[in-house]
Amino acid sequence: MADPAGTRRIAVVAGGVAGLATALDLLDQAQEHGLDLTVTVFEQASTPGGNLQTLRQDDWQLEWGPNGFLDNEPATLRLVDRLGLRDHLLRSSDATRHRFLLVDGRLREIPTSPEAFLRSKFLPARAKLRMAGELFVSPRKDLGRAAEDPATDETVDAFGRRRLGADFAEVMLDPMVKGIFGGDSRRLSLAAAFPRMVELERDYGGLFKAMFKLARKRKNKTDAAPHGVLHSFHGGMGALVGALADALDSDPRAELRLGTAVSKIAREAGAWHVAGADFTAGPFDAVVNAAPAHAAAAHLRETAPAVHAVLARIPFAPMAVIALGFDRGAVGHDLDGFGLLVPTRERRELLGALWTSSIFAGRVPDGKVLIRAMAGGADNPLVMDLDDEALATLALAELRPLLRIKGAPEMVRVIRHKRAIAQYEPGHLAGLAAVDAELAALPGLFLTGSSYRGISVNACAKEAEQVAADVLVHLETRSNTPSEAVS
Repeated sequence: MADPAGTRRIAVVAGGVAGLATALDLLDQAQEHGLDLTVTVFEQASTPGGNLQTLRQDDWQLEWGPNGFLDNEPATLRLVDRLGLRDHLLRSSDATRHRFLLVDGRLREIPTSPEAFLRSKFLPARAKLRMAGELFVSPRKDLGRAAEDPATDETVDAFGRRRLGADFAEVMLDPMVKGIFGGDSRRLSLAAAFPRMVELERDYGGLFKAMFKLARKRKNKTDAAPHGVLHSFHGGMGALVGALADALDSDPRAELRLGTAVSKIAREAGAWHVAGADFTAGPFDAVVNAAPAHAAAAHLRETAPAVHAVLARIPFAPMAVIALGFDRGAVGHDLDGFGLLVPTRERRELLGALWTSSIFAGRVPDGKVLIRAMAGGADNPLVMDLDDEALATLALAELRPLLRIKGAPEMVRVIRHKRAIAQYEPGHLAGLAAVDAELAALPGLFLTGSSYRGISVNACAKEAEQVAADVLVHLETRSNTPSEAVS
């Protein structure tokens, strides 16, 4: 791609949803600012999208990665509208209101109201009394300081036990963390993974106090923070990255270089260069590294050893997704719900299972149902050593009695993620603060993606807008003499 004189050049490393969204936001914001800019995206795979892929096996539609996104993030909705995908949105069914936990070997629906919870058999009476005592638990005085003082960084499990008791932490919080992060609540930072919980305790003095006060605000229409409804697209989540790639392909200011693995990012004579086994590209005025932390660490081993050290320490949970397709008559359970999660204390191999055909319409052939089971996670990595047949057998063995499954599945597909989801362990925010300090001495180098400040599609879309804005500020504060393009 030849650049005219005066044009700024930006490299984006990795073409997952974070990198693609950042590239598009860069082009849009540059146009708004009247800035001449080109963007080159380097993606090692032959197709863009990273883990955000939709697979089709005969008439079955399967997600490689995320199943959907909540519609409560304005940045994601702006991206949807920018790509012309609003009419392609697919709202989840009302069945998603029903969610289940495995408690004492039985599936129990999670109560959706305080009254239903009090009547439920989820927890014994003593545990419910302990939860009520949360009203009298004083807030910690050092809340919100995890980035400055890692010693104050509380785990999700410790938070749950402190405020709501051990039973709640083990039965409710533990499986929630498994369902979102594939993680271990005993090893996940509350401040990094669920910052809203820290804010509620800090600002309102406790969770129940926050719930009551926010309910009053909603009643008075002063609280504009909806919980969100799960959405996907009629063509699956792959429609989002497909539209992003098409938008970049059709823009003469953009270049999407697929099958191009970056191994090094270097700074020479005030400009940035990216290199792989058989190429070197640059100079660039800025580089946005949107690769997962472990890959970004390798890129910066020589250029930014302190950054490399922090990123290389961010762990990832492995995950195996076992998709099982059945004739509707082979499953005795009504599958009227989102799915089920399994607390650690149940001592099962599965993390949980989604009832995909109940969540979104059009995912399966007529008269069929699709169940998406998950195994592995931070607490059970050895299950990944099983072959595909053994994983399918394991999933069936655990789901068959719970869902009253008869016979063998008509469709089986196992999807493996060696590094599925970044784990925000205690010290994560302090590590990011140290990285930010190091990047201040490396002007023009930026990091983004799900490894850092949010694992969801929404978090990636929100951060893409901010990183693009930060890049433009960097460009506008530099000399007006652009780099000469060579590659």
